[in-house]
Amino acid sequence: MNLLIAIILGVVQGITEWLPVSSSGHLVILQLFLESENSIVYDLMVHAGTLLAVLIFFWKDIIKIIIEFFKSFKDLGNMGFKAFLKNEDRKMAVYIIIGTIPIVIVGVLFNDVVNAMFSSLSVVGAALIVTGIWLGSTKFANSKGDVTGLRALIVGLAQAVAIIPGISRSGSTIATGMLVGVDKNKAARFSFLLSIPAILGAIVFKLSSTQPQDIFTAANIAGFVTSFVVGALTIKFLLNVIQRGKFYLFSIYCISVGAIVLAYTFL
Repeated sequence: MNLLIAIILGVVQGITEWLPVSSSGHLVILQLFLESENSIVYDLMVHAGTLLAVLIFFWKDIIKIIIEFFKSFKDLGNMGFKAFLKNEDRKMAVYIIIGTIPIVIVGVLFNDVVNAMFSSLSVVGAALIVTGIWLGSTKFANSKGDVTGLRALIVGLAQAVAIIPGISRSGSTIATGMLVGVDKNKAARFSFLLSIPAILGAIVFKLSSTQPQDIFTAANIAGFVTSFVVGALTIKFLLNVIQRGKFYLFSIYCISVGAIVLAYTFL
């Protein structure tokens, strides 16, 4: 892959992975117009870059959740399974596990079907419009609740739907969290934490059959670095937008781009 294109796509990945506009949809569109086909390894490297961004941004939360989760096993003898619900960090670990189950099932059962969708611009265009409508609906959400087991499962189902190119993972999960009663800031935090096992699992699964010499190429490293730097900045920007209650405005962009893509496809 051309180094300049690798950097451009890395920047796009860093922006669109966390903004609710679908990174997969944008990469499909860009690959068409740049006449460049990404390798699987490159895609994984730019996802690894955005994953590193969220790990660093939420590292304190992640460490507390992991420590408390493992402490739960020490309390099992005295408290039973209530040990996993002793405090908020332990609850969050359980909610992340619950929310991750749907995407694991969908990824295993429908992997070939989803891969086929990546060659269809019409699917991307329609999915972007669906994302836009999803985001727009949050204008009417004004909830102040917490994440619960049921809400985590529903958000996890939304994340599983986002395996379709054009459906934003961050958009679908944050919007769904808000729509089922979770406070907007808590919905955003849960969405970011929920993304970690999903992205990490995909990377480990696909890299396990990859040779090291195919990973550390100039293009792959450039994509990784740019997606990491831009991804970190994008996370901060998105959290600020959500705090100001403007999350729904991304719907305008998604619907507009989706309509343009569909028009291009059918005209």
